[in-house]
Amino acid sequence: MPGWGIVPDVVTYTTVLSAYCAKGDLKGAQKLFDDVIAGGRRPDVTMYTVLIDGYCQTAKIHDAARIMDEMEASGMQPNEVTYSVVIEACCKEGKSAEACNLTREMLGAGYTPGTPLAAKVVDVLCQDGKAEEAYQMWRWMAKKNVPPDNTITSTLIYWLCKSGMAQEARKLFDELEKGFKPSLLTYNSLISGLCENGELQEAGHVWDDMVERRYEPNALTYEALIKGFCKIGKPNEGVAVFTEMVTKGCTPSKFIYQVLVDSLSEPIHDDIVGKILETAALGGRDFLDGDSWEIFVRKVLNATVEYSRKKIEMSTERIQLLKVKEEETMQLSTGRVFQERALK
Repeated sequence: MPGWGIVPDVVTYTTVLSAYCAKGDLKGAQKLFDDVIAGGRRPDVTMYTVLIDGYCQTAKIHDAARIMDEMEASGMQPNEVTYSVVIEACCKEGKSAEACNLTREMLGAGYTPGTPLAAKVVDVLCQDGKAEEAYQMWRWMAKKNVPPDNTITSTLIYWLCKSGMAQEARKLFDELEKGFKPSLLTYNSLISGLCENGELQEAGHVWDDMVERRYEPNALTYEALIKGFCKIGKPNEGVAVFTEMVTKGCTPSKFIYQVLVDSLSEPIHDDIVGKILETAALGGRDFLDGDSWEIFVRKVLNATVEYSRKKIEMSTERIQLLKVKEEETMQLSTGRVFQERALK
């Protein structure tokens, strides 16, 4: 174009740059970008963002950060789109610290992340075991007018409970209720988190509140309670919930059979195993496909064999102990006989 007496403007260069990035040709994109600067032109925020996004799309976060630093060094400030593409890339790559720092920087610059992006930041922090930091981040975002969202709240509630912060989770849930009606997903997250934390009584209260609001418990709700009861050593209650679950028409997952059988490690629970089989059978063939039957039967057999092995070991130990005691008694008796003879 320059040979024709036409000088490309920044918009034209940005269009070509976008084409390079779309093809994944980052070397060509970087060369074009460098040529623009070498030619005395100053890239605008859009051109910087296009190149940054190109690096983000190919998971080259380090190069994206480098361009962002060069951008700020040139006096050009990132805009909402610039921050968003880098933060999303950090979340995708599991870089929770970088995502958190950039979100704080974005908020400090006066930009508000959209709800989907905020959800990704919260999720990556929680996945990295930073539930408390995610909670504080969400607090700050809420103050900056990021609209509340059931998905974000559900994620936070679950991970707060899982991290032993049940009180904070319940507080967050109560705050959510003041603004708008929690979704079934939010209820399930709180119930599941409380059950994993062993707080079955509190989970029961949340269940009652959910039913009062005319929500129908689904398979996830029931399975959360089943796992909770089995975890604290109350398989009878777990089977009772399982029975209600099947009666209500909810299909148990394959995993829940494994959870139930794992909690029944001795034949003393034969009646409960029978109840599980009866309930599943009455529910119809869809409740136990071939794989589920295989898991169930294998677990029951393994549990029975393991129990029998333990009983044999215990019996062997008892027999050995009795033999030792018998020998000791015989030795004592023999000693007494010799003592009596000695006295004579």
